Amino acid sequence: MKWLKNLFGPGMSPEEQKQLDIYQDFRALGRQINLELIRQLPPPALPDAGKKLGLSKAGTLILNQEDEIAIAYDFCLQHFRRQGKNVIDRAMDAQPKETPEDHRAYWNALLNARFSIFLIEAILPHRGARLRDLVLDEVIEVMDLGLSSTGIEGVLIVGRILFFPSFNMSSGTFIPVAPEIFETKIKEVIEKFQKDASTSQRVLSSAQSAAFEAQVLRIALHEGGEDNSFFTDMEA
Repeated sequence: MKWLKNLFGPGMSPEEQKQLDIYQDFRALGRQINLELIRQLPPPALPDAGKKLGLSKAGTLILNQEDEIAIAYDFCLQHFRRQGKNVIDRAMDAQPKETPEDHRAYWNALLNARFSIFLIEAILPHRGARLRDLVLDEVIEVMDLGLSSTGIEGVLIVGRILFFPSFNMSSGTFIPVAPEIFETKIKEVIEKFQKDASTSQRVLSSAQSAAFEAQVLRIALHEGGEDNSFFTDMEA
């Protein structure tokens, strides 16, 4: 992708170029794997997600913009479970022994992905952003070219991050949230689930994680309105 190299400019170090190449490879692999997983979802998965996220009316999925379907499918992949397993778990169980290492790395990133509410602390030009997880109070750097070009420091966003050995990246889409919505509605959800979490590390069960994510996304989608502009990675 020549345009990406031009975007990053000639001053990139060999290490930065290597990381960019790895990032691009995993973005492309992610599109392939996610599409395969979506095809494996049971028919009730998307209507169930639409209902929980407030994206359906009278059983019909209603979308204000294209990115909302990506949010709904991402929720399905992580949280629609049968006999305690989601489609990612089932695909992992069915992996042949000769599965390529990069595929395994992406599966593991999906399994260990983190959904949260983040504050954009700094934009990293031509790379991504430095975020603060407002639930765990932890700073994370993410590679996300869309966020690096359109993100704004100080903005609150909701979304999922995938962790790899040498970098982190978004699942593809972040939803911006107004500060007053965070203070008056989302904070309340965070505090509720922190009380319900087991252990001092605030670990949620799979059912609690699904409920937490559904409530936060529902608020973010509803309060943002039809004209809400999502941050979508150029490579997603």
